[in-house]
Amino acid sequence: MKNEKTPAYEARIRRNLSFNTCHFGRAHVITNEYSKGGNLAVELVDLNGEGIAMLSVNIPESSHLLGENEFFVKTWSENEEIAKDALASGIFRDTNRCNSGFLRASIWAIN
Repeated sequence: MKNEKTPAYEARIRRNLSFNTCHFGRAHVITNEYSKGGNLAVELVDLNGEGIAMLSVNIPESSHLLGENEFFVKTWSENEEIAKDALASGIFRDTNRCNSGFLRASIWAIN
């Protein structure tokens, strides 16, 4: 799915935050809000706006655990390697907190 480069799309790009990945080249950070719960959504796209990965996962029932610029990160399955690249970039910080429940996810912050 290709993102339209509209003013709304451009506004979601976080201050030109980007980092190199081991397998996908340069990844640009785009943020938005999930419609359910309003949690921070973090997407990684390539130079052309093509999706690389959805770094965040929405867990609306645990929204109360999140602070400003924090999100639940998907570090398992197909995101395992790119999550390592993202954390190593210094753009993101592991808060060393997570939610409890069936779907457990770490909480990261955007620096």
